[in-house]
Amino acid sequence: MTRMAVLDFETANHQPGSACQLGITMVEPWRIVSEHQWLIRPQRMFFSPRCVAVHGITPRDVLDSPTWDQIWSEVSSLLDGAVVIAHNAGFDAKVLSSTCQIYDIAMQPVDLQCTRLISKRTFTSLRSHALANVAQHLNIQFRHHDALEDARTSATILMIAAEKTGAEDLDQLEDHLGLTRGRVWTDRIRQPRTVRRSRMEQTVAEPEPRYEPRSFRIDGVPTSSSAVRQSRLRADEILSHSKDAKPLNGKHVVLIHNLLGLDREDSLSFLSQLGATVQSHLNLQTHYLILGVPSASADASETAPSTPLINMRTANPLESNLEEVTRRQNEGQPVRIISQRQLLAMIPSGLATARGDV
Repeated sequence: MTRMAVLDFETANHQPGSACQLGITMVEPWRIVSEHQWLIRPQRMFFSPRCVAVHGITPRDVLDSPTWDQIWSEVSSLLDGAVVIAHNAGFDAKVLSSTCQIYDIAMQPVDLQCTRLISKRTFTSLRSHALANVAQHLNIQFRHHDALEDARTSATILMIAAEKTGAEDLDQLEDHLGLTRGRVWTDRIRQPRTVRRSRMEQTVAEPEPRYEPRSFRIDGVPTSSSAVRQSRLRADEILSHSKDAKPLNGKHVVLIHNLLGLDREDSLSFLSQLGATVQSHLNLQTHYLILGVPSASADASETAPSTPLINMRTANPLESNLEEVTRRQNEGQPVRIISQRQLLAMIPSGLATARGDV
């Protein structure tokens, strides 16, 4: 029987090793068996005003709290033999591994799964699968950005997904939804991922890929990895820093090409989690035409559906979209063309995270 440690971190600042609160909800199929919460004194007592505004934890609140190395024995006993699960798991996995690195703690590798991916495959009608949106859809009442409340809410989402799919355990749930687990080591992270439904049978039958050891920066970011994994790590980190900030909330957007090296599905999901309604073509509701970056390795079959077309017979769809925006602007519609860089500048720490400065 698979034990699941559903956890959530809050951080003092935008450095992943600055954990100041941890909540863990232990789940055994399918019930909550225990809950645990700690306030943590970070090694560096710098609390970003932006982070404090999100979770409300101040230096005074953790002044007499234990440090990470003082609670590690208790935390590790809960994680031992369990699958670590979190909502937007890339963020929490990075906090876990980075904080262990700061204290020179050798963490036993643990499997990793994400309730955001689970909710994307289970509650497909939702525009955004951020924790608050999914909780609202499921009528779950909770106090957002309290670590234990967030962990309990993620656990509830997990159990509802299992009930909806009829899965008896986590293995069955992952098989049904087409998900593969990630893994967390002290010095690196392998993200959980989705498998394209049309390729689920083939992919599941293939042997697990081998991952070679790689070098990592002090903050846990890999210095060398596949482009896809780097892109997903970068996008998850940008979203984790934005938290509840929704710079595109209420905005209708059209995306040309893709963002941050992501594939089309992940690029559109990235925009949706920033609050945008993504359109397939320009119309009177459109606020932004976002110019992404074409994939250098994509073939014609991959790039063709990535570009919304104003006229299928037009030789240059990008040019036709730009002309259409100009025409609409001249007619008085407040539609803007923005680049990937301008989009990232609208997101808290977006540009800095994309450059690897955060």
